[in-house]
Amino acid sequence: MSIELIGWLAVILTQVFWVPNIARIVRTRDVDGYSLPAWLIMFAGLSCWLAYFTAKGDLVGMVANISGVTGAGITTACIWLWRRRKPKLTVTEASAPPFAENLTPEQG
Repeated sequence: MSIELIGWLAVILTQVFWVPNIARIVRTRDVDGYSLPAWLIMFAGLSCWLAYFTAKGDLVGMVANISGVTGAGITTACIWLWRRRKPKLTVTEASAPPFAENLTPEQG
């Protein structure tokens, strides 16, 4: 098996990663647990790799990173669009113990 075939196999195996993640995000619009700054860094890093492999003329690297930039771009865009902004707590909400709403006036 040539090293080129191993490279193409690596492209296929690693790029399959994007499919279930993006499918789940698009289906549920649930991006809780995904870090926008981390995905922005991933997108930027893969873009740099794409520029590097393009400059070198490495087809395997270019195809891998086109797929990676696309997957990271879609993921990042979904996180950006569908992230939940946490409402700011009022002073009383921030200072109240988490179980306070379960107490009756006689217990509290």
